[in-house]
Amino acid sequence: MDAVLWIIAIVVGLIVVVAILAVALRGMRPKLPEPQVFTPSPTTARTTPASSTSASVSGLTPTVIAEIDRLVSAGQKIHAIKLYRDHSGVGLKDAKDRIEHWSVSTTAPHLAAVSNATATRSSITPTAMTPSSVRASLPPSVATEIDRMVAGGSAIAAIKALRQHTGLGLKESKELIEAWPRTHAS
Repeated sequence: MDAVLWIIAIVVGLIVVVAILAVALRGMRPKLPEPQVFTPSPTTARTTPASSTSASVSGLTPTVIAEIDRLVSAGQKIHAIKLYRDHSGVGLKDAKDRIEHWSVSTTAPHLAAVSNATATRSSITPTAMTPSSVRASLPPSVATEIDRMVAGGSAIAAIKALRQHTGLGLKESKELIEAWPRTHAS
């Protein structure tokens, strides 16, 4: 009889140990990440309508909002983040989160519709970009400085200046500088 009680005690003990291990292992399973939802901080909230000509609480004027709309629509998120940070004073993470969730229809519906519908081709549109057309769109002092850099063999500095003044990507700027006319150099 003692042997049967010991066997029953061991079986019950093993069942308890297995149950405890199952609960412990279930708690260690990786969980799916929670979906991220953008919640604007008080510095990004606008209290004035988008069509107002005064600056909003966040420091974004309708003109800046329209420019951010244009940059986001053109896929130039890095430039949009920089512009947003410059005018709102928020940190990089807050600006990146805001631009990632930027919606033209909810941020400035009236101004965005006008600005995107009537926008003319800018220097960052990829259609028909030639060194001469880009050079013509630059301020004369900038064009002269890039000419000087190209003639002096400072291609990296010229690419950097071109990107800074046009908003072009690295690849497009490099291709334009490589094809830049050397005859303009002073």
